[in-house]
Amino acid sequence: MKFKSITLLVLIFWCQFIFSQDLDLSILTIPAELTKTSNSVVRFDETTVELVSQKKMNYKIRKAITVLNKLGDHASSITIYHDKNRRIKSLKASAYDAFGKEMKKVSSKDFKDYSAADGFSLFNDNRLLYYEYTPISYPYTFYLEYEIESSTTAFLPRWYPFDAYNQSVQKSTYTISYPSDFKLQTAKKKFKEFKVKETLDPTKMSYEVTDLIAINYEELAPSFISIMPSLTLATNKFHLEGVDGTANNWNEFGKWMYDNLIATRMELPESTKTQIKNLVKGETDPIEKAKMVYEFVQNKTRYISIQVGIGGWMPMLASDVDRLGYGDCKGLTNYTKALMDEVGVESYYTAVYGGNEKRDLENDVYSVQGNHVILNVPTADGDLWLECTSQTNPFGYQGTFTDDRDVLVITPEGSEIKHTTAHNDKSNFQKTVAKYQISPDGSIEGSVNIQSSGTQYDAHYSLDKKNERDINEHYKSGYWSYLNNLTLDTYQFTNDRDSILFTENVGITAKDYASFSGDRMLFTMNAFNRASYVPKRYRTRNLPLEIDRGFIDTDHFEITVPSGYVIEALSDAVTIENKFGRYQFSITKTSENKLNYTRTFFLKKGTYSKEDYKTYRNFRRQIAKHDQSKIVLLKK
Repeated sequence: MKFKSITLLVLIFWCQFIFSQDLDLSILTIPAELTKTSNSVVRFDETTVELVSQKKMNYKIRKAITVLNKLGDHASSITIYHDKNRRIKSLKASAYDAFGKEMKKVSSKDFKDYSAADGFSLFNDNRLLYYEYTPISYPYTFYLEYEIESSTTAFLPRWYPFDAYNQSVQKSTYTISYPSDFKLQTAKKKFKEFKVKETLDPTKMSYEVTDLIAINYEELAPSFISIMPSLTLATNKFHLEGVDGTANNWNEFGKWMYDNLIATRMELPESTKTQIKNLVKGETDPIEKAKMVYEFVQNKTRYISIQVGIGGWMPMLASDVDRLGYGDCKGLTNYTKALMDEVGVESYYTAVYGGNEKRDLENDVYSVQGNHVILNVPTADGDLWLECTSQTNPFGYQGTFTDDRDVLVITPEGSEIKHTTAHNDKSNFQKTVAKYQISPDGSIEGSVNIQSSGTQYDAHYSLDKKNERDINEHYKSGYWSYLNNLTLDTYQFTNDRDSILFTENVGITAKDYASFSGDRMLFTMNAFNRASYVPKRYRTRNLPLEIDRGFIDTDHFEITVPSGYVIEALSDAVTIENKFGRYQFSITKTSENKLNYTRTFFLKKGTYSKEDYKTYRNFRRQIAKHDQSKIVLLKK
């Protein structure tokens, strides 16, 4: 009977295998080494691009991904953008079981059609199709095939063989064909490391990778896009926003973009011209003028989100922003530039990849890049960068969204690559001065003054605009979450926008801060700035270590111990210094019941080898341990 059952199972499997021969999606055809650390496996991924002419491009995607477990489900979520210039010619998708048998055929009606404008569609007719498959078992394979016809040729599809960490690739190919009078620029990343096969013909380029083993996610690794292989392309002849363009270098491209997408969008109403001129009347310093214009825009307008690259590349008319009082990053930046021009301040529209993870524009590909726009104001002392979407940013302050990266500055004469502000490690400072006292029952009462600047300012200054509930949440569940039974008795914030310095003055009480053991009271010295983070331990580290932003924290606490107790034990002073930075603390007795605690933690920005990771982890582990150092009091 057992033999008959096995025979039946083999027969069923064979029938299913024959059924799926056209796609060959059985998991049994995946090499074993591609599944060991993977959540998903790209079975094949074929991108075929045909540049027919300056105004016409067709591209086809054909892709199958096997999802091995729940952590890989995101790989079967599909997003396809379309608009009046980008038409979906065909679309089909299916889900298959482990043996390659089709379980579900997905029709175009199953895809949800959304506006891509994040709720503000007044200036945006871009849309997206979205589908998320709900699995009934694992593993499964999702197959997708679609074709796009586009009259926009300024954005050639990019090639990323890997979609994510913990994903293997059985085969991925990219092929592009183009007219003989076109020139293509390419930026190839990590081709040698991942053994990308390249085939170049006079009017065709082909790229292929096979059997790429998954790269596991590791804490503090460099950005995903800098680790993985990728191909970015552009053509010297393109069409965008109904206009033909030619670009063989950045100057040509920048001039085309300025003349065709920006210059015609800056006209202001006469009343606004008069108003802004009166605002700066009598002021001769261009920086002061720029500051007055920037604050005028902050007070008059608000931001609505229409992403660059989705919401179109031509900014709203400056007159429309002026009339409506809102716009996206392109519209608000263009409006601010128009006002600057009106008062004689030099400024330039600038494309950037925005995000807390730094990303440079590709220098070797002359094309529309970035997902955000800011304003460049050159001065005798260097460049200022203005975030025109913010109603709260200080003039000239650049936070972690656009700091320290290559950007494209567009001028009437052309364009150039510049680098935005890279904050010095020691300029990212936080200084904490506090006084606190311990009561005989173990509760703590204190006053805390915190000053922050640089990128640390970015993490604090929004407190000034929060309501009472959110402020309590910030301290109780976030910043001082280790203080049980915390009560905020008072708080006051000062935002010095000129010096870019944020100050917090907070009065607190907390019950049961100290613990008791017989006649002894124990409490942690560092009440207000503990660095508890310890990086994850890896038996084998494979990726480099990156500390993308450094900082320095200095702390000084005056501690009053309760009467009726004597100080039995104090920790010795500690200093740790290495390539990553420096940590130091000391505790000294200044009177019978008063102590001074001082602490410095300086962390350096940098990229380090994978071999350095263990040393860095040990550095942070020691800091976390020392920040928990306790004082022991003995009852008299």
